[in-house]
Amino acid sequence: MIKRMIALIILIASANSQMGIEGKFLQLKPTGSYQYLKRIYRDNANNPQYTQGFTFLNEDTILESAGLYKKSGIHYINLKNVNKLQYRQNLDDKYFGEGCDIINNKVYQLTWLERKIFVYEKEDLQYIGQIDLHPSIKEGWGLTHRVQNGETQILISDGTSKIHILNEDFELLKSIQILHVTIPVEYLNELEYANGILYANQYGKTHIFAIDLDKGKVLAKYNFANLVKEANRPDGCLNGIAFNQKTQTFWITGKNWPFIQEVKLN
Repeated sequence: MIKRMIALIILIASANSQMGIEGKFLQLKPTGSYQYLKRIYRDNANNPQYTQGFTFLNEDTILESAGLYKKSGIHYINLKNVNKLQYRQNLDDKYFGEGCDIINNKVYQLTWLERKIFVYEKEDLQYIGQIDLHPSIKEGWGLTHRVQNGETQILISDGTSKIHILNEDFELLKSIQILHVTIPVEYLNELEYANGILYANQYGKTHIFAIDLDKGKVLAKYNFANLVKEANRPDGCLNGIAFNQKTQTFWITGKNWPFIQEVKLN
């Protein structure tokens, strides 16, 4: 009798353990649905852009930051003619351009290991100056912002599982670790904040996360593996997320991709 009870206890424990593992595995994959809308092709053969930052200036124009040493820069592209780079500003060869954003009528662009933030005029991208990244942030990756209680907060990723929140003077307020259930989401990269949700891609992967920043929690995971396959760029992963406030749609692209794609996230 005792042996039967022990065997039953072991069986139940084993089943619970297995269910726990499988349940956790399932929870780690909250999948968001979406629809493909318009696609615009770029002349990637003659004018490739190693996209690092992507955000809308207005309903027709996107600010794009491009990376790689000796090839970094920042410019606008109009959806009606994406092959014309407007107000292009090239970085010095020693800088690797990263994320960008338009904050309080100025343009900001991160650099990677150099940890400088370049500031430009919004209208024509004329250089204004530069800011040193906060010492606690070791590398510059993604950049976006939000307004909380009337105050602008700047959001920066550094390739870890943390999002750093800074004030308008780029002073660090706090850092929040992002978890996918209980697992830290490493390599957070390009950022876009829209309608109270932070969107971020994971470097080298094919998906975009929707994140509740204040809770540090992934809400949904949008898989764009098919889009990455269609881009057919082994050297260029998904890395551009721009939200169009008027249409409530996203335009996404990647490093050296031959197109930008409009999508509706559900």
